[in-house]
Amino acid sequence: MAGRKSTPNVIKLVKGNPGKRAINKAEPKPSKRKPTAPVWLSEKAKAAWPVIEKLLSDMNVLTISDGIALETLCEAYADLRSARESLSKPITIQGEGGKSLQLAAAGELTYITFGKGGPMVRNRPELALIADAERRLKASLSDFGLTPASRSKIQVLDDEEKDSQEEDFFNGR
Repeated sequence: MAGRKSTPNVIKLVKGNPGKRAINKAEPKPSKRKPTAPVWLSEKAKAAWPVIEKLLSDMNVLTISDGIALETLCEAYADLRSARESLSKPITIQGEGGKSLQLAAAGELTYITFGKGGPMVRNRPELALIADAERRLKASLSDFGLTPASRSKIQVLDDEEKDSQEEDFFNGR
C-alpha cells in the first residue's frame, strides 16, 4: 500500500521541514527549459499544449523533465473537451427501413432503452468519460499547482533566493 507522496525539498525549505525527515541533498535540479510537445498528441491536446505550457512557464514551475506530466495534463483536458462535445450532440440510431430514431436529445444526460423488463433509463456513456477525464485532469492540475488549494501550498522562489535558502538550510544556518 502506498503512503503519502514525499514532499519536494523546495517545499520542505519553505515550510521549515516540520517532520524533521532527511533531506535529499542530491535531489535532481532539472533545467528550466520548456519540454517539446510529442508528435503523438491528439489534435485537441496539441491545441492545449502551448496555452498550458505558457501558463506553467509564467508561473515558473515548468522544467524540461515535466514533459510527460504536461502530456498527461493536455490529454486529460482534450478527453474532457471531446466527451463534453459528444454530450452536446443527440444520440440517434438507424431503425428498420432506414428511419432515424433519436434516443437522446443534445445535452440530455439520459436515454431510454427497451428490454424484456420494459423501458430502462440509462446514463449516457459520455458521463463516465467526463467523470474519468475530470478526475485525471484534477490530479494533473494539482501536480502543477493549478488549483486554488494546491497553489496555496506552493511557493516559487527565484533562482538566487532558492540557492541562498538551500545553502543556509544544508549548512545549518
